[in-house]
Parts: sequence; structure tokens; C-alpha cells
Amino acid sequence: MLESNLKRVIEHIGAELGARRMEYGLSLKDVSEKLHIQYSYLDAIERLDKDGLPTLGYALGYVRTYARFLGMNERQAIERFKVDIEAPRYLSAQAEPHFVPKNSFHLPKGSFAIGAVLCCAFAVVSWYGMKADALSTVTAAAAVQLTENLDLPPAQPNQSNENMISLKAIGPSWVQVKDSLGNVLISRIMVKGEIFETERKNLPVLSLRDAGAIELYLGGQLIGAIGQRGAPAKNIPLAEVAQY
Repeated sequence: MLESNLKRVIEHIGAELGARRMEYGLSLKDVSEKLHIQYSYLDAIERLDKDGLPTLGYALGYVRTYARFLGMNERQAIERFKVDIEAPRYLSAQAEPHFVPKNSFHLPKGSFAIGAVLCCAFAVVSWYGMKADALSTVTAAAAVQLTENLDLPPAQPNQSNENMISLKAIGPSWVQVKDSLGNVLISRIMVKGEIFETERKNLPVLSLRDAGAIELYLGGQLIGAIGQRGAPAKNIPLAEVAQY
């Protein structure tokens, strides 16, 4: 009888994620603290409440991270989420506010020259029912997601400044970087192909969810992956690591 009731409850991927979480005896608060994803977003994913999510670009990253954490197939979880939430294939939308002083992001060259990006942005604005000025808020994460469907050259770390520290995502991971004063330079999920850069003099300190998904560069030269795939890391002094 219990098994029959469970099958009726698990009607979509969000419910299945919630059921797997409860099997492990975890609350949404537990998962939120471990994955550094807002409680409300996890709750919206489990309920398939698209109005409670920031953008689908971010939401897909959250679903991927949540599924991996629960030992589920990430690709299948993402594809099911897209179908279950009845979203269009290519997505982007308004950004979450963030401030990055004296730092930069890179996307594959040519990505903003593709007319399809504008078409996708118009489609998403219509889907979300937002105002026309929402087009100006398309984020780097959403743009990277669009370029995954295009055959474009990958972005490269800055090679012109030998003191530039670069982080390149070879897979999705939550990343946080603070400067020597404790100011947050970045705190969100980086997607594959995205690059974050800051100068060595800022004495950046890195924390991240998946150490194997982020590569470290100094002056454009590859130092190596931060750590083992799937392993979290906290408070890594990048200026010291880049010396070796």
C-alpha cells in the first residue's frame, strides 16, 4: 500500500528528488546548507514552481547539483525537469544581482554575435511575462548555456597579465571567491566553459562545491584542477597556491 502511494506522489522529477532526500533522512534546510543553494529554490524545484525559481539557466544548475548530491543521474534529472516544467529548449532570463569589482568573465568568442541569442531572449521574456527591459538582464550563466548548443571557440584565460588569477569551469560547480578584506567577488554556480578572473594582489580566497570542476590558471598558464572531482573545498588562498 505504501509503495502504491509513493508511486502516485512521484509524478515528476521534483517529487522524486524530494523522495530521495527523505530516504536519506535530510531536510531541505540540511541540503540548502550543504549545497549553498537557497532553501526557497530547492523547495520550488521539488514542487516544480517555476515562479519560485530565479531563471531556468540557474535552475538547471541547481537541479544538476541537487541530483548529483543525491546520487541520481544528473543528465536524466535535467532533461526530465525541462519536460516536467514545460519550458522552452533554450532559456535565459533576469539575473540575480551581484557585484564583482575589478574582475571579469569570459564567454566563447562570437557568442554575442549570434542572432539566435536575441531570439531566445525574446522567447524567454514572453514565457516569463516580464517587461521588455528584462532583455538587458540576460546573465553570463545563461549566455554560456546558449553557447553549449553552438560550435564556437572556447573562452581562454587572460595571458596578457602574469598576475591575473583565472578560474575556468570544466564542469558546473558552486564557487565563492572573497578578497583580502572579505568582500565577495563571486558567489554562485559557474557553468562549463565560464571563466572568472581577479588580480593576484586581491589575495583571493576560494571555496567551492566541486574542486575537480574548476581549473586554476596564473597569467594564462594552467596550474591544474583545484582538487578531486566531486570533493568540496573551503578557504583556499589562491595567491599562495598559484606560486607553485
